[in-house]
Amino acid sequence: MERDLTAMSILVVDDFQGARLMLESVLKSAGHSDVLCAGSGEEAFTILGLENPTGNSGRVNSILMDVGMPGVDGFEACRRIKAAPWLKDIPILMVTGLEDPASLEAAFAAGAVDYITKPLNQVELLARVRSALDLKREMDQRKLIHVTDLEAKNQELQLAYGQLEAQNRELERASLAKTQILSTATHELKTPLTSIVGYVDRMLFQQGTVGALNEKQQKYMETVQKNAHRLKTLVDDLLDVSRIEAGTLELKLVDMEVQQEVEEVVQSMQNQVQAKQSQIVLSFPPDLGAIQGDRLRFSQVITNLLSNAIKYSSPCATVTVTARETGNGITVEVADTGMGISLADQAKLFTKFFRVDNSTTRQESGTGLGLYLTRHLVEAHGGSIRVESETGKGTTVSFTWPKTHASGAQAAPSAGREPAAQR
Repeated sequence: MERDLTAMSILVVDDFQGARLMLESVLKSAGHSDVLCAGSGEEAFTILGLENPTGNSGRVNSILMDVGMPGVDGFEACRRIKAAPWLKDIPILMVTGLEDPASLEAAFAAGAVDYITKPLNQVELLARVRSALDLKREMDQRKLIHVTDLEAKNQELQLAYGQLEAQNRELERASLAKTQILSTATHELKTPLTSIVGYVDRMLFQQGTVGALNEKQQKYMETVQKNAHRLKTLVDDLLDVSRIEAGTLELKLVDMEVQQEVEEVVQSMQNQVQAKQSQIVLSFPPDLGAIQGDRLRFSQVITNLLSNAIKYSSPCATVTVTARETGNGITVEVADTGMGISLADQAKLFTKFFRVDNSTTRQESGTGLGLYLTRHLVEAHGGSIRVESETGKGTTVSFTWPKTHASGAQAAPSAGREPAAQR
């Protein structure tokens, strides 16, 4: 139902009492029963609640504002009213004896929607007042529709948010169940697999004790050994993934020398290095400080990065490992001269099960878990990891690891771990 214009309130602002009484009489004679009067801009501000928004009744729907008032004139009063967010929608009609373009322009610049010139013509006055009130009624209706629409959309959003929360809880429960199943399955696989690896290694390396193998048996057992170690690596990786996702990854923090730790890893990888006829070059400053972390996990990080660098480089390639101090950490860089990685693939490089898909990677074994685990192991110590690469020009993976006594890593009870496997 549309609002009756004559029931809407009008505020008359004029410092001359005779003018106020005359305007009030004309308006009430035309049926406008709710007419308020103010003798100055300051008094109008009080009625409108300009200084106290909570005191504004919201009953003023239009204002007739005299321009030539002492103190705060009509232009300034109009500007102040329009500057208040809760009053800016009230249409203001300026009452002026000035008809020069500059004065009229100033009135509109102050925020007035219309003007009435003196001496007043009652027909024109009432027509312009009705037009202003009609504008206010239309604005109120649009605002009401907008608010109602916003409330409806807010209710829809709250409902959707509640549904998303329920779905997220269900996904979390499903993810936890999946992680628990993965952890249980890999634990169950690990025990028999450890026996297989142990007995195969014993048959190959202790033939004087367990009995000699003929050439064909030797070949078969070497194949079993190779694939058993690959399966053990996968099981170890899956166990680490389940620990990370369950938040049960445990770290035993000790002080370490970077060069010594890296050299030990390089020594343990000699078979892989020799198979590709690669060369690993280490370059460390003599005064490099110590780092703090879990020794086996640091070894796992270096092993993964070196293994990838060797696997995805051409035979006889050189892999360079450098280190430098950076703030509270030490940054280690592993650089290769391999095929490089595209920008699109770099964005996904540290995600679970992702492998760059090209002819070279398809020839190499891998699960796509190594770099995912590497990132989490570095971050678990309070560090960060990043990659720089250009297709055809090699890749550099660098990570920053906290120095001894640097804040960031959180110590946790050690549950022990098998030696880091090559990824």
